[in-house]
Amino acid sequence: MVPHLPQHHHAAGRAGHRDGRHPHLPARLEPVSLATHGRTVREPAPGHGRSPVLLPTRRRLGSNDGLREPDHNSGPRPLPLLPARVHRKHRLQRGEGVNTAKPLGSSTRPAVHFTAPDGWLNDPLGVTWRNGRYELFYQALPGANAWNPRCRWGHATSPDLLTWTHHPIALEPGDDELGCWSGGLVLPDLASALSARVYYTSVDEPDMNLGTVRLARPADDGWQRWNKGHIVVTPPPGEDLRVFRDPVVLRDGDRWRMLVGAGYRDGTPAVLTFVSTDLEDWTYDGVLASTRTSPTGSLPSGEAWECPQLLQIGSRHVLVVSTWRDGTTHEVLAGVGSFEDGRMRVERWQRLTHGAGHYAATEFVDAEGEPCLLFWIREVADVDGAWTGVLSVPYRLSLDNAITDQVRLTPHPAVLAPGADSRRTGVRHLVLADGNAIHLTPTDHNPSPIEVRYERGTVTVTSYGTQTVVHDAPGPVHVLVDSPVVEVCTGTALVGFGTRT
Repeated sequence: MVPHLPQHHHAAGRAGHRDGRHPHLPARLEPVSLATHGRTVREPAPGHGRSPVLLPTRRRLGSNDGLREPDHNSGPRPLPLLPARVHRKHRLQRGEGVNTAKPLGSSTRPAVHFTAPDGWLNDPLGVTWRNGRYELFYQALPGANAWNPRCRWGHATSPDLLTWTHHPIALEPGDDELGCWSGGLVLPDLASALSARVYYTSVDEPDMNLGTVRLARPADDGWQRWNKGHIVVTPPPGEDLRVFRDPVVLRDGDRWRMLVGAGYRDGTPAVLTFVSTDLEDWTYDGVLASTRTSPTGSLPSGEAWECPQLLQIGSRHVLVVSTWRDGTTHEVLAGVGSFEDGRMRVERWQRLTHGAGHYAATEFVDAEGEPCLLFWIREVADVDGAWTGVLSVPYRLSLDNAITDQVRLTPHPAVLAPGADSRRTGVRHLVLADGNAIHLTPTDHNPSPIEVRYERGTVTVTSYGTQTVVHDAPGPVHVLVDSPVVEVCTGTALVGFGTRT
């Protein structure tokens, strides 16, 4: 039995903006009902208080409308990469270490999607509800617009998952390691903040794909700083591994269980597991799951599984993994089945994400005790270079037993709470019923139209001239438009992308 435990998220923050409230995270969203007559509906795009920039729809879109390249096919395709000028900035920084980051007050920041105070952000980590607020950690590179291996753990707190206070960097690499990569947080004694433990991936040259698991303890009740301890887990001998990283820790009966993402040199992705009675000494306990024991069928499984998460919903267990292949991040999968004696027996796999947006899911339990997921959304960046990367809005999880234990995703109630002035905040929440579509027209920052169409159970998202198709969408389809980022939730899968060039 695996109860819901606080979990693991990557963080960012920087000295110049420590403890400052985010000026652009003010409000909840107000649902905007769409017409049910089957016509394409156009909604104003976020304008930061400016007048709507969308034009009215004059006719229903036909099968030959939209941006479609001659060699385009109608099947699922990944969303395109960031525009060339953003990538040029990234390449320049990799080669010359140029700092192009701007301060927290950039007007192009999203309103309800978390961003670092400045610089790069990726995986969320260690989200924990305690003392009336959420603790969030995340992978961060302050002052940099491109990833490099010297990642830190940033830290922020929020009473409502929307309004965040940034804190100083919680963990950063020292002389004995190159980076503090992803991991998890466990709080064994809910009454004692100092009982918390962070287990993170410590990496160094020459092979950063094979990390080690290092322990850190809080230096204060507010979890502002963490004291790094010793390495507690290394890649197990005898396993021919190519990848080993991203530990998380769960309570399993009368002992603790650690999961670590892994990949074998023969291309088999896996989650390895270790056990401990005291959170200090860990013993290798074999393979929790892999494609050898739980094949994913036609779904892309990757060559390694990153950011493993194991949670229980009712009587069922859900294993969530992020797939990695050829050095590239890909999709997030969920496997529903049973967990017993350290082994996860997946009976049904499901693809939770489509396209090049959502990745690195982390599980947490909200203030109401409900299981949730939070994602990193890739390829979203400030047009002026202030920040790169956002976190998704949180999603509550449930199982639809009528559809063979299918995992259902719903935007968190904190995001959808009615009554807020969504037009003032520049955020749109659109709800699509089957037979409807929305079409965001071009703007100065996004010269390519964006369309989300829901028809006969299929959601088609067109952006930058490419299409992402999600079949068997139960709906209703939620579309969140938040300045530079769009999220589409089909009920069982997510699509996310940036809107700026």
